[in-house]
Amino acid sequence: MTKPKRKQNSSQSPKPVENNSNETQSSSDFERQFEVELCWCIQQLQIALSSGKLSLKQIQDHRKALNVLMSNTTPLVQKRQTMRLSFGDYRTKMAAEEKKLSKVTMQVKLSPAKPSAKSVFVKKSAVASNSNDFKFNFEVSNKEDLMETDLPENKLNETQINNKNFNFLPSDNSFRFSFDVSS
Repeated sequence: MTKPKRKQNSSQSPKPVENNSNETQSSSDFERQFEVELCWCIQQLQIALSSGKLSLKQIQDHRKALNVLMSNTTPLVQKRQTMRLSFGDYRTKMAAEEKKLSKVTMQVKLSPAKPSAKSVFVKKSAVASNSNDFKFNFEVSNKEDLMETDLPENKLNETQINNKNFNFLPSDNSFRFSFDVSS
């Protein structure tokens, strides 16, 4: 027994899909909401890992879930599934945390700070000299004078003997890179 094929009436044409602004707004709202949920779950996993109170198996599970949630290539469905497996009903947990934080913020009162009577403003004075060069407060003497005053006579003789064997020639610094910067 086979069913006969139905003919389509021209009056029953399929309705065209309308892309109105409400759908685009709702999709962007869904994306924003998902991003908030994703960030909350990632933050909770990181807090749990940094607490140090987890067993080895829990640490492995949390790291695996964190890698899945932080991956850009993981599909949205898999991220939602991981979030559900890790936190259960994470949306109600987020709402409860938000409610708790809103109560705390209601209790916090802000008031302008009163300046202390003991506060003193100190202005740094500029150096009276005209030159901008930094100078130390001591004089540098010749290297030979330092060697004579710092070393005992027996060590000075040894260094002079060692200096006779060594001949230092200053360089003319002729090595240069030949880059062409004409462009």
